[in-house]
Amino acid sequence: MIIKKVTYLILSLFLSCAMRAQEETVIVGHVTEAYTNSGIPFVNIYFKGTLIGTVTDFDGNYSIKTTTPRDSIYVSLIGYKSKAKPVKKGKIQEINFQLSPEALNLNTIEIRPGINPALRIIKNAQSNKSKYDRDNLDAVQYVSYTKQEADVDNITPKMRRWKLFRPFAAMWDSLDVIAGEDSKANLPVMMSEVISEIYSFKEGEKKHEDVNAIKIKFVGMKDGSAVSQLTGTDFQNYNFCKNNVSIQGKDILSPIADNAMLFYNYILVDSMTIDSTKCYKIDCHPKNKKDLAYTGFIWITDTTFAIKQLDLGITPDVNVNWIDHARIQQVLIPTEAGPWVPAQTRTLIDFTTLSDKFVSVVVRTYNANRNFVINQPKEKDFYKSRIQYAESALAKDSSYWITNRPEPLNKLEVKSYDMIDTVRSIPFIKRGVNILYFLFLGYKDVGPVDFGHYINVYGYNSYEGTRLRLGFRTNQKFSKSWIIRGYGAYGFKDEGFKYNLQLERILSRYPWSKAGIQYRDDIDQIGTTSNYSTSANLGSPPNNLNNTFSQIGNVSKLVRKQEARLWYEKDFNPGINTKLTLQNIRTNPLFPVNFGDQFNIFQTRKFSITEILMDIRLSIKERFLQNGTERVSFGNNKSPVIAVNYTLGMKDILGGDFNYHKASISFSNRFRMATMGYSQVFVKAGKVFSKIPYTLLEIPRGNESIFYGNNIYNQMNLFEFVSDQYIQAFWQHHLSGLIFNRIPLIKELNLREVIGLNMAYGTLSAKNKSFNSNNGFTVMDDVPYFEADLGVENILGAIRVDFLYRLTYNDDFYKRDYQLANPGSKITNWGIKVGLQFAF
Repeated sequence: MIIKKVTYLILSLFLSCAMRAQEETVIVGHVTEAYTNSGIPFVNIYFKGTLIGTVTDFDGNYSIKTTTPRDSIYVSLIGYKSKAKPVKKGKIQEINFQLSPEALNLNTIEIRPGINPALRIIKNAQSNKSKYDRDNLDAVQYVSYTKQEADVDNITPKMRRWKLFRPFAAMWDSLDVIAGEDSKANLPVMMSEVISEIYSFKEGEKKHEDVNAIKIKFVGMKDGSAVSQLTGTDFQNYNFCKNNVSIQGKDILSPIADNAMLFYNYILVDSMTIDSTKCYKIDCHPKNKKDLAYTGFIWITDTTFAIKQLDLGITPDVNVNWIDHARIQQVLIPTEAGPWVPAQTRTLIDFTTLSDKFVSVVVRTYNANRNFVINQPKEKDFYKSRIQYAESALAKDSSYWITNRPEPLNKLEVKSYDMIDTVRSIPFIKRGVNILYFLFLGYKDVGPVDFGHYINVYGYNSYEGTRLRLGFRTNQKFSKSWIIRGYGAYGFKDEGFKYNLQLERILSRYPWSKAGIQYRDDIDQIGTTSNYSTSANLGSPPNNLNNTFSQIGNVSKLVRKQEARLWYEKDFNPGINTKLTLQNIRTNPLFPVNFGDQFNIFQTRKFSITEILMDIRLSIKERFLQNGTERVSFGNNKSPVIAVNYTLGMKDILGGDFNYHKASISFSNRFRMATMGYSQVFVKAGKVFSKIPYTLLEIPRGNESIFYGNNIYNQMNLFEFVSDQYIQAFWQHHLSGLIFNRIPLIKELNLREVIGLNMAYGTLSAKNKSFNSNNGFTVMDDVPYFEADLGVENILGAIRVDFLYRLTYNDDFYKRDYQLANPGSKITNWGIKVGLQFAF
């Protein structure tokens, strides 16, 4: 009996253990980065000492199940500290991880003699990249969802106790709970979501976007429509089949660029199956840590050698300003036509300040694309409008977003929407936002009127003495389509009042169309005109140091003008702008001007011109932001810009004194070379077909100030040369630290090199020589004017110093003759000029 009981007990224990062994352990979870709270894709999840494992998906989610678990589950990824957590066997459970970044010591990698297997894979990827480049599709359309969040980061516990941050005390507790045990809470300042339908057409590189829904909260938001233009797909186009992949306008070399092997080291880390496709995982990192190259991983398919997914970033060592680090993660899918398209893209950019002890801003973006339709283009007229907003885009309710989001918001994102309203209601935040708007835009809004630009408030010249100016413009509170702008200025030496007043009407926003009328009475340098209808440019601000300070000093040849004009401008296609202007200008030179034929030379101080100007400008890839009643250009660094101008001068119409014709054409382009930097080229040619005073001819712009100017002649005197047939060329190459990055100690300063060469050549016809004799200017002989430039930029992140040399018209005989004709003027062959330049 006892033996039977013992036998039964043993059998029961054995069966119980066997049943427990067959019980499944199921673990689901989410792996996030402690630094940013973002999901981390491609993380290894495994039970140590077994072959049981998985990897996280693109959003950082994972699931794993087994009947033979260990006590702990491990997570690991190169660049992060590995972690382990205990497991409850035989249970369904959720285990989340927050990983902290870990610096890589790439110097410990041992490169042994022999063929690096990663190089064969990279070479095949380079050979096939054009085949998989999505820009080679004839047409593509898809539905796109973009989510973007911006947070204030690096707020330490000590900072939280500052009086400045006391209003946020309750928020910190709430955010800390949501952020998790190993993470840190950031202060949300912007959260947005956009759902669009995108249509791209290869012919003419055209694109149309229908924006169906926008949801946005922003601490500094004054106009939701303006901010929403910064949150769509235009700023998330990362195509690693190209040689250069830009981050914030800074070209970074792709790991499969044509010349990538000169700048990258590659290591074959692993092979794995992703979506039923075998892939090679390759570690890519720059040979020189300062070079403009990515660090991270790419997964390349084993037979087609297409990039399946990637996880790349730039480190703080890279010679890029204002960015501590950046990261791009992307998953691509193949199309039937061959090219691969991005299904999901996630980016993170940590914008830093001058000091690590101060706060920074982290911007996270997630983009998901679906419902691809390949090579079925629309009618060409369909692409004429670049972007179209649905009337209800900003009015979608919560049920719409729940249904149409590709994935639900996490707890922190939901909380961010609510907290942003609270943050922007705090008084000192309101004041801070207003100060930033003023510093960045140059205007202070007071109800329906903005006052500024502050950089033009003070001026000085030899005629006016001290000059004070106050400008204004109306904003959307006044009208969404009518704009009144102007300024008043007073010179204390000449005791003269000057002013400008203009009225503009926005006729259409998509496509852009505007008309205006202006009257202006002011003093200018010879050869300059009123900037009456030009979009502001974020990439090249109109009020730079040279333009401002060239109006300050002993300027000898000034002109008093009374200008009246009407104009109309219209975009006929995206990137094609036309403008028609009728203007009458009464000119009163504040110095003697001689003109007339040999039998009737006379000296005058007044004459009038009446002109019709026709302008056409082609800038296919230029992007604009419509900020209230203003249209702001982001510049165009991706395609050539061509401008054509024709001017007709009419005598006896509105008091005009001369009949004449002028024509000009200009070309500018940026040639991008990633780690080799970029070249900026500007060329202009023109001709004046008639006999007119030299103040109306072509006068190359010189520069006698100490401040450097782009697309002007920095070693040429003002009004030194005159021509009626001319060509001007400017070339600058920015090496982006190519040399300095390789010099010990110097490379830590992040200095960048610039070289340049400027040329001007012009002739003056016999009729204009005789008509404009004895005016002190020079007519070029058979030799063009040349000047060379060697500069250092990015000094302290913003200062530029240029060393210039005048290569021609620099001999003693020329200088003597010029100074005899222009007493008080001096020509110098060498020059040093400085400037401010804010760039990434």
